[in-house]
Amino acid sequence: MVEQQNRYICSMKFISILAIIFATNPVYSQSGAEKEVLNLSGKIFNWHVENKISSLQTLMSQKFSVVTSRGDIQNREQYLKTLSSGNLKHDSIALGKSMVTIVNNTATVIGRGWFYMTVAGSKIHRHLSFMEVFVKEKMGWRLIALYTSAIPNQ
Repeated sequence: MVEQQNRYICSMKFISILAIIFATNPVYSQSGAEKEVLNLSGKIFNWHVENKISSLQTLMSQKFSVVTSRGDIQNREQYLKTLSSGNLKHDSIALGKSMVTIVNNTATVIGRGWFYMTVAGSKIHRHLSFMEVFVKEKMGWRLIALYTSAIPNQ
């Protein structure tokens, strides 16, 4: 009888641990705000591929800045000019898993992806990690910062 109770207690502990793991896993416990921010992040990458500069412009905060994978730092106007110039074209972007964290009115999205681009007429592809920072303004979430970094070939 005692052995059965011990097995039952062990089983219940195991089930409790699994429940905690699933409840705290971002995939299973995303809030509405987290889903909204991840959706916006996905749209941003689609708009880069579709060259929808006006959509990107609408989502960007006036204080937006970016650090590119080459280490260039650009403000909102400089980045939009780069995208509009035609010198850089995102041919396709294949995103991996992304994670979002929200604290108060600030959300960060981190992730990785393969970026296929045409730069000055040359086709290139890069495996990049990225971080996006969003702030909640009166009109909704706005992208305030983007950071990208090249991932060395593995």
